Amino acid sequence: MKNSLLVMGAVALLSTAVIAGPNSSGAYVGAGFGTTGYEDDDFVKKELLRFDLDKTDSGYKIYGGYQFNNIVGVEAGYTDYGTFTATQDYSQSSTSFSVGANVGYSFLDGQLRPFGVVGLGYVTLDYENIPAVSIDDGAGAFHYGLGVQYEPDFLIGFGLRLAYEADLYAITVTRLLAEDETYIQALGLLYLGVQYKF
Repeated sequence: MKNSLLVMGAVALLSTAVIAGPNSSGAYVGAGFGTTGYEDDDFVKKELLRFDLDKTDSGYKIYGGYQFNNIVGVEAGYTDYGTFTATQDYSQSSTSFSVGANVGYSFLDGQLRPFGVVGLGYVTLDYENIPAVSIDDGAGAFHYGLGVQYEPDFLIGFGLRLAYEADLYAITVTRLLAEDETYIQALGLLYLGVQYKF
């Protein structure tokens, strides 16, 4: 009986060590910069009759969160997706704020951690030189992403993150003499970031 309790205690202690791991818990903040992309469900072509929209730009992300262990954390972020432009001076600038779960697993003594992000966000849209139609300038979004972070022991708290994160949302065009039209859109950012864990 005594040996069984010792074995069970050792297994529980070992399991806790595996789940916690080095560099596994704590609050963190970070910032990243990269390239953005935009998919608009042909909104610009159908509604604005613009066929040359540049759907790429550069953008940045500021994020922070708390990692409970090497598997689960919570994270909030602000993303500036940049400005997407077409001829005749049309442009659309987009930003988002998101909150979600960061789920992954650590390897190499907690230094390397592939992860996924899933949560909710709010996208703000700023149009320039748009025709006189009523279009949503903000929408709730589904936020998701995949990435990997590297926190080498010799940097003590500092780490690098390479990730792709995106917001999927819908906007509605309201018309006076016709049915409203809804468009599914997506904004994405592929970025390299630097972070610090406290």
